[in-house]
Amino acid sequence: MIIELLTSGLTGKEMVLHLLCMLFAITISFSFHEYMHARVAVWLGDNTPAHMGRLTLNPVAHLDPMGTLLILIAGFGWGKPVMYNPTRLNRFKSARLMNIMVHLAGVTGNLIVALIASVFGGIFLGLNARYDHIAFLSLYLVMLYTVSFSLMLLAFNVLPIPPLDGFHVLEELLPYKVKSSNGYMQFLRYSPMVLWVLFLVGSFARIPVLSYIISFIEFPFQLVCSLIQGFFGGLIAGML
Repeated sequence: MIIELLTSGLTGKEMVLHLLCMLFAITISFSFHEYMHARVAVWLGDNTPAHMGRLTLNPVAHLDPMGTLLILIAGFGWGKPVMYNPTRLNRFKSARLMNIMVHLAGVTGNLIVALIASVFGGIFLGLNARYDHIAFLSLYLVMLYTVSFSLMLLAFNVLPIPPLDGFHVLEELLPYKVKSSNGYMQFLRYSPMVLWVLFLVGSFARIPVLSYIISFIEFPFQLVCSLIQGFFGGLIAGML
């Protein structure tokens, strides 16, 4: 992200503006993702996230330094995982269902943020088309980056690779016999290296497999968000 920004041909002031918009969007996307994990776990009966200070939108509680740095450099990353105690979830009878709800809460939150940002992005785009003011343009950029980062987090986290949310959802569907086997334990130990291999292959061999996969998952959500933004942008521009 930063490398693309530096080679974009923008002026110094424009790069600073884009960087500030990026940082704001990253903060919103990561914070709401982790907050939703915490909120759903607490709603289902486990107060562990609240006791650990994770039931908040304060970004300090949720941002992971390495994950944040990677999203700025590589275009993907992660926040600080929310810890919860599955044995304390008691709202529903099915423990499997409740665990899946906790794991899907983050990506659901990212989708909600992306949809809301698309609405406001369209509004600010329409206002900027009419008034051509730096304030409306800046707000539009914030919304644009918020949609982008939120959908990136959604797509990245649904990958069925440990320790991502998509894998934990898949894990809940596996038989207990499989999850308790030595082979499975070895798989959990080494499988996170897959992410680093894909990242290194993309960085040094110039084969961005991970980026292609994330873009493929993002595509239908991006399409919906673009339609929403275009609708509200046209609506606002036509009203003024």
